[in-house]
Amino acid sequence: MRRLVIEWSINEAIKRIKDREIEKLKKSGEQDNSGIVKKAESTELNRLETIKKIKSFEGLHILRFDSSETAAIFRLESKDNSLEVEELLKVLLQNLNVEYQLLEQDRGACIYFIKGKTVQPSSGSPNRRGMYPLLPFAVRDGKVRVTLVGDNEQVKEFLENRRVDYKVLSLTDAKFSLDSPISCLTEKQQEAISLAFRLGYFDTPRKVSTDELAAKLGLASSTLAVHLRRAERRLLAEMLTE
Repeated sequence: MRRLVIEWSINEAIKRIKDREIEKLKKSGEQDNSGIVKKAESTELNRLETIKKIKSFEGLHILRFDSSETAAIFRLESKDNSLEVEELLKVLLQNLNVEYQLLEQDRGACIYFIKGKTVQPSSGSPNRRGMYPLLPFAVRDGKVRVTLVGDNEQVKEFLENRRVDYKVLSLTDAKFSLDSPISCLTEKQQEAISLAFRLGYFDTPRKVSTDELAAKLGLASSTLAVHLRRAERRLLAEMLTE
């Protein structure tokens, strides 16, 4: 099995859709009196515009994803104070046959459980040919990051039938361990502590400072410190309670 991590920009995806619609209208000759091509609305475009209002979306657990049913737990936070998280959720899940339940709310961020029938990917979806989603699966800073797993044939067909202009971040052998302590961490914590380890943050003496590490992650030093402290505590709790 292979593990594929991809990422794409929401703004770039919106621009491509608008350019495509404008090109269609040019060919059909539909222009207003000033000669400017009218912009067509689309469900895909509206959905992307809504996703831009997400401050953070983080998959916490994928409980089920097969041909009949999807069940997952995720954390959602809106960056637009005028748009409630539940309103944002309704737009994201519109036309999908799923139910959702609020599990926890903290400082404007909400954790939801969703369950419903699996929606077959459209031709414009990046997840075609039955590849299975894994964590991390998140939206942050205007970018969507998706992790997928599949066999060599599925990965090859996925890459050859690109529908979204995404960037491949990594393609590695999928390794699974039921005893991996790092699996208990959130995506942000995993990213922070993994990069810190690779760059020598935990070495004596340190090879990278807190400020340098925070800059590489695009975080404030205080935010990085919180991620590392929580990650260290979770890892210690996992090991010391076994």
